[in-house]
Amino acid sequence: MSVLVLYVRLHDGRYHGEGDWPPSPARLFQALVAGAGLGGPIEQTDKAALEWLEKRNPPFVLTPPARRAERGVLFYMPNNDTDAIGGDPTKMAKIRTATKVFRPYFFDPTTPFVYAWSLAGEPSDEDHAHQICSLAERLYQLGRGVDMAWAWGEVLDDRALDELFEKYPGPLFRPSAGKTKTTLACPCLGSLESLVRRYEAFGKRFRYEREGKSVRVVFRKPPRPRFEPVPYNSPPSRQLYELRSATEEGSFAPWPLVRTSTLVVQLRDAAVERLKSALPKNTKDIELALVGRKPDGTNDCPPEDRVRIIPLPSIGHVHADREIRRVLIEVPPTCPLRGNDVHWAFSGLAAVEMQTVLVRSDDDGFLRHYGLKEEEQYCVWRTVTPAALPQNAVRRRIAPTRKREEAKGGGERRMEIERAAAAVRQALRHAGVRTGAKGMRLQREPFESKGARVELFAGGTRFAKEQLWHVEIAFEAPVSGPLIIGDGRFLGLGVMAPVKRPVLDLSRY
Repeated sequence: MSVLVLYVRLHDGRYHGEGDWPPSPARLFQALVAGAGLGGPIEQTDKAALEWLEKRNPPFVLTPPARRAERGVLFYMPNNDTDAIGGDPTKMAKIRTATKVFRPYFFDPTTPFVYAWSLAGEPSDEDHAHQICSLAERLYQLGRGVDMAWAWGEVLDDRALDELFEKYPGPLFRPSAGKTKTTLACPCLGSLESLVRRYEAFGKRFRYEREGKSVRVVFRKPPRPRFEPVPYNSPPSRQLYELRSATEEGSFAPWPLVRTSTLVVQLRDAAVERLKSALPKNTKDIELALVGRKPDGTNDCPPEDRVRIIPLPSIGHVHADREIRRVLIEVPPTCPLRGNDVHWAFSGLAAVEMQTVLVRSDDDGFLRHYGLKEEEQYCVWRTVTPAALPQNAVRRRIAPTRKREEAKGGGERRMEIERAAAAVRQALRHAGVRTGAKGMRLQREPFESKGARVELFAGGTRFAKEQLWHVEIAFEAPVSGPLIIGDGRFLGLGVMAPVKRPVLDLSRY
């Protein structure tokens, strides 16, 4: 699939716009319309391209790292009442009573803002997208009048867009659904027409009416433009469940740590069947959200839209046995299913083999062991269940009967570790972690005495034991949970927990 990408640079590395950060897609749309109208009425080809753009889904937005001024700058302006001073400009100070306070954002002017719209695949999409790229070159400001800018655009494929996301130094804002702290105005059907009406009404906002011998000035406020508020980066809907015995009321029914994938598959398949029975018309969305594919096995669902079943082994104490007593269900805001429907489907489910029932839990205190408190972030994280890495990170298998003959040398071991470390960095990007790793340890043995070697987790999965690694990562900046990495992150593998009091010896990384 192709993507229209627009880049905008602000000359001074400052943004004075009020009411939105990052600069909303609506501001960019207004700037494109302003640039298109510089030479007079908007040409038909430009109008068709802008009408096409307003029908697209909200874009992804990338913004440079920025800080906002702690103290604003106060500006004094005339209050547009020159009659009070007889039209004498030398007395302007007497009516300079209107004030505005500006608190701009500061950032590196060499890093552009990026807006990315997915194309629908229609034959005319490419033509309209290239016309928008041409319009971008006429853009001259973004935000207030002092925010002079220039822009350019290009059409990329999904792979090139992923590379752009990986290399970009600032945060990524994704359109989502539900409640969120970040809501941005986006163009929608009728946005261009509303801007044209506003422009025409702006030139007629003053009307003169005669009342006897005097003339009265009547002001009419231009109509507001039409834009749609879209939530960005909404938090997922989470529900914690406990594994309780179906026969002994009130007691936990712990599940073996090394069979975490079997537990996830059983719960997932049972939830799918329950949802299909209750919502037969939503079979396609149910398969996409929970399994990651349609019933016919085609069209994988984007990972960020899938429901995550996260088994949480018992940790937090040196004597904790690490068996699984709790499961967290996480429904992303962009999931095609409603969060309440998904949580209903998991409530009361049974894991067949051990007569275990999922019971909702309101005890969120346990989640702190996995960095799931909003105010808590950590720099060092370790896998509780091993991460499944791609084939290029597989260790060379040695037959048990030929351990001495096929023993690995130091150079080969080092190459295996380096390939695995590169795969971990890629897995972090796939998991949406943009913070860099300054150090890493990879091994087959667990980091805690009650853990298990990676080979024991391979049974019943599609992953070879040589793909599994226990990983410890030291990040350059604190990271919040949950943190789950690797190709098995939807099967309970790659679950990480923070090291709250790490004894850092960077020589070992």
